[in-house]
Amino acid sequence: MDLDPLSVPALVATLTAVLAGTAGEAGVQAWHALAGLVQRMFGSGSPARDLTERDPGALEPDPAAVETLARHLAARALTDPVFAAALQSWAASTASVDAPGSVTNIVDGNARVDGGLVQTHTIHGNITLGGSGHGA
Repeated sequence: MDLDPLSVPALVATLTAVLAGTAGEAGVQAWHALAGLVQRMFGSGSPARDLTERDPGALEPDPAAVETLARHLAARALTDPVFAAALQSWAASTASVDAPGSVTNIVDGNARVDGGLVQTHTIHGNITLGGSGHGA
């Protein structure tokens, strides 16, 4: 079952990825696109607007602020189909935004994993799983 892209957990994940990627041009563009959408759809002084007007670097280490923003976005999407469509389009456009040096690992579909699974980025040195005598 796929997670609804406009649910709070999905929005938190998307916002977190975008904020982590704001060191790169794609992340900055995605953040500015969201800020523009929120400015058009939310009134002045609204919590969502206030949060998107903050420096994205200040939000990244603040999970509570990210969740608050996600809750406001999700609540608005439930009552405003125009906003929901625009937010869904924005979220879909962020799929290519990754933090510099980040990696995405996916085990999906009919994948079969027997035993352990390690998902990682760059490894320097050895990885040993299961102790001695395994895999021999």
